[in-house]
Amino acid sequence: MSVKRWEDDAIVWRGPTYGSETLRYHPDVKKAAAAGRIITCVDVVDWSGTGTRDLLISAWDACYDGRVFLRREIGTNEDGTPMLGEEELVEGVRGYVTAVRDGEIFHLVSASRMRKQIFLFPNIGEKGAPEFGEPVRLDLEADWVKTNEYFHMARFHDIDGDGVPELIVGSDYWDDYWPNGLEWNDKGYRGYDDAGRWLGGPLRGYLYAFKNKGTLSEPRLERGYPLLAGETPLEVYGQLAPAFGSFGGVRQCLVAGEFWNILHIARQREDGHFEPTNLVRNAKDAVLELDQCIHLPCVVDWDGDGREDILVGAEDGYISFLKNCGNDENGVPRFEKRGRVETTNPLIHAGVLPSPAAYDFSGDGHYDLVIGNSSGELLFYGSREQDGTIYLDKEVMLEADGKPIRIAAELTGSIQGPSEKMFGYSCPTIADWTGSGRMDLLVSDVTGRHRLFRNTGDKCSPPSFGREEFLTYQGRTLKTVWRVRPAVVDWLKDGQLHYLALDEDGVLSDWKKFTDTELADKRHICWETGDPMRFTVDVGGGRGRVKLCFCDWEGTGRTDLIFGTHARACVPPDPRTGAPRNTTKQAGLFYSRNVGTREEPRFALPVPFRFRDETIAMAMHVASPEAVDWGGRGALDLVVGVEDGSLVWLKREDLSW
Repeated sequence: MSVKRWEDDAIVWRGPTYGSETLRYHPDVKKAAAAGRIITCVDVVDWSGTGTRDLLISAWDACYDGRVFLRREIGTNEDGTPMLGEEELVEGVRGYVTAVRDGEIFHLVSASRMRKQIFLFPNIGEKGAPEFGEPVRLDLEADWVKTNEYFHMARFHDIDGDGVPELIVGSDYWDDYWPNGLEWNDKGYRGYDDAGRWLGGPLRGYLYAFKNKGTLSEPRLERGYPLLAGETPLEVYGQLAPAFGSFGGVRQCLVAGEFWNILHIARQREDGHFEPTNLVRNAKDAVLELDQCIHLPCVVDWDGDGREDILVGAEDGYISFLKNCGNDENGVPRFEKRGRVETTNPLIHAGVLPSPAAYDFSGDGHYDLVIGNSSGELLFYGSREQDGTIYLDKEVMLEADGKPIRIAAELTGSIQGPSEKMFGYSCPTIADWTGSGRMDLLVSDVTGRHRLFRNTGDKCSPPSFGREEFLTYQGRTLKTVWRVRPAVVDWLKDGQLHYLALDEDGVLSDWKKFTDTELADKRHICWETGDPMRFTVDVGGGRGRVKLCFCDWEGTGRTDLIFGTHARACVPPDPRTGAPRNTTKQAGLFYSRNVGTREEPRFALPVPFRFRDETIAMAMHVASPEAVDWGGRGALDLVVGVEDGSLVWLKREDLSW
């Protein structure tokens, strides 16, 4: 059965440009992680033609046009790795992009799950001055292991040793994964049985070779065939991303990324196929586990020690350096995880799907940020003002009881199944929940549970927190829909705190605080029509994802609602008129005025925020607002987490509603 997924009808999401409003590091931050956008592909190329190790960074092209960026080597760090310069846009190229050398120049190859073709961007420039002509469309026919496979990543590589590179394509196959062919937004979807066992199958990814009878600038590709590992088609857990290296051996090796947080390695046989794959391991022979998922590797001697290393991009946008620490007795390389590749002139990248909360923890008069993200981290950004501009310090990972906070779904925590075991989708809000006079964190996540982290210190930067505690309701751990940023409200300004989130059915609900961890007296919040407030017509995971922000936006003394949505949200839940599904078709920001009473709040039907007279549209997954007087001007603005990992300050005077 062929499953139709959202990519089949997808547009390339793009919205107004918010670049001038992007929050930036303080000038004192000379170096920070180099990052792509969402799901990063990385390759190393000598762009300048002088022997440099320049970084080519591309991203999933469903979001923000999948632009491709270059960071040139401008020097060498003490550890031998390249010192990278500022980000440059590679015009006209999109998708997951790799480079193939052709004499003294190189061409670019692009794959995308959104299309059934590979594109070659021929270099019509000269050595050191690349220029790319019109893309050449490569329509591929192959003896597919499955039907309905997506192209995930492609690169040219001489796999049969005849001196002519073949096109090697890794695929991505989902039809076996979804239970009964139903996705989370389909009626009747059920991901797990009562014992917590996944009712679907595995993700699958395969590898194909296409013999090239033409040139690299004008390929003529024969029918492709699946590459074998042992006696069966080489397969990994979805989204196979190939890279190749010899690692000091006689035969070359394949390194393959997949959806989970591991890499595979296999030596090539004399017939051009491969030995059975093994997992990449560290010097202690333990499996090398990466920090996120959806990994796209490349092989390069990154630190100049004569041994080939691995760079690997991931879903979170960062690029990790895996140092080759030598071969074992069987000639298989071992690697050490050295951390993220860093760059000079860094841009703030708070993971992907960042969800900000603001408070002045240091007491210096400027708001700091706590950011949740898809990796389940809680990142702290202190702020400083210089020459009238508010900058952020380098991020610090917040800790609870002395350990870094990192929430993860593990195998059973995500409604979208075990593929998402590394996702956390942390969504924090800040409030003095415990009445200690210090600001605590309340966080929901991928699982739909709600955590309290008590602030254990006085005013300090970064703040310190105790161990996680779970909020409960009616004697059970509170479990709601997933990926919702909760809110804390004192409706009557009498000290009685209320906790607001979307309940297990996706209805906006209000619980009274009973004790620090116990909630009571649940009620539904309604639109002005009297209907309970819902945010989509979808079922399953579509019912969550909303980011709540309650504030007195218009200075009336009432508590209004600002919320961020995903692209599939439908507010109000009418399949014909609800926004943004039937308007911009992108994640958006909405305002609902409180038209009720203090005792019985009700909210007007939402209107979309406009930025400089253009409706805000922020790609696919999320737009996450925090209302805060960011500039200290006596009026609320919006600081927004954008899907690609950036943070933008939208000033009130540029907004309309």
